[in-house]
Amino acid sequence: MVGLVLLKQLKNLSEENVVLQWKRNPYYQYFCGMGEYQPVLPCHPTELVKFRQRIGKEGIEAIFAMSVELHGKAAEEKSVIVDTTVQEKKRYLSH
Repeated sequence: MVGLVLLKQLKNLSEENVVLQWKRNPYYQYFCGMGEYQPVLPCHPTELVKFRQRIGKEGIEAIFAMSVELHGKAAEEKSVIVDTTVQEKKRYLSH
């Protein structure tokens, strides 16, 4: 549930969408600790709503704070690669 809450907040998704994306996206599943792809929904979206209501805003903020604390500098990008490749349009010569 914690991973789903993080993904929901990070990707700005609804409960329904984050649960559906979890089913479709193996990266979301890996983020949530799954070792193998699971072709089923992790939970009903209303369960995620109830979980968020139980932990409240303070609980969500505590989860984010702990995540940042755990990963600290390791979560920061050491370098950013910018791809500015531009492909020229084909020019057709008229004869």
